[in-house]
Amino acid sequence: MESEIQKLSDNELLRILNPALAVAVGDYGVPELLNVAEQEVLAIKGIGDARVKMLMALKEIVHRIIHRRKDSIKTVHSPDDAIEYFQYLAGNPTEEVWVMFLDNKHHVIGSKMVTRGTISASAVGMREIYSMAIKRMAAAIVVAHNHPSGIATPSQEDIRFTKELIESSKILGIQLVDHIIIAKEGSLSLREDRSELFNYNRDIF
Repeated sequence: MESEIQKLSDNELLRILNPALAVAVGDYGVPELLNVAEQEVLAIKGIGDARVKMLMALKEIVHRIIHRRKDSIKTVHSPDDAIEYFQYLAGNPTEEVWVMFLDNKHHVIGSKMVTRGTISASAVGMREIYSMAIKRMAAAIVVAHNHPSGIATPSQEDIRFTKELIESSKILGIQLVDHIIIAKEGSLSLREDRSELFNYNRDIF
């Protein structure tokens, strides 16, 4: 039965939970629904308070599951660990840039959002990112951002941003472990996808 459930579309899964809910929100996928604001759900034609309450409850359940997974990652041993930590960004409708702070053994100290909006090396100041790391006394960082388009393919701006991160890390002595791109249809490690950029500290994991 589990394998059959995994093959179902988003709308088919919603129909199992509540047929009326599936009809009302049929134009939305599950990731979008789990990030949509309550006011936006209320604006959907044919959806009432009871269905909104059910959807908000479902959203909160998934939110708690994802964040418990995130909180269970205490050390970053591989790009997969970093990707799993930031997986909660996958369905975000707006692009966000986050930084994870690590000690010299790659134990997670914490994380913080740097900015919300379109990523660019000019909009996301290196000074802001690394000043956060210095305040946390971090020896290393992982930077992550999401692609609301759902595709994790790095853009030219993503590559430029990564190069600036690397150059700043060399100057300040705070290691850039990875730059992660999170998306609904798969996530990507720039360390793995563009390994030539990280030649200066290749054997980090």
